Amino acid sequence: MSILTDLRAAWPLHKNDANAAFDLFDSWCADGMRRRVPGMGTTERLALRLFYGKTIEEAAAAEYLYRWNLAVKPFDQCGQGTRNSACSVFGTPHSIGL
Repeated sequence: MSILTDLRAAWPLHKNDANAAFDLFDSWCADGMRRRVPGMGTTERLALRLFYGKTIEEAAAAEYLYRWNLAVKPFDQCGQGTRNSACSVFGTPHSIGL
């Protein structure tokens, strides 16, 4: 199956739990997070994770790690002269660890 086929099956089954997982994930973030980043939206990713067998807590934790992966630039791409030269435009879920 493709990811789109899986999403079409996952969304009707898990949209409420995906929203609950988003609320949990968002509670861990200092300034709140947007539901969409370029590509697939957060709640859709959470619905897929739930469809693939994760719990609400596991799905929220996986999203948290995914957002950190988007946020932190590889060492060789960190520049000087920006507010936080090690973070991408997506921002970090929480300032702890910076």
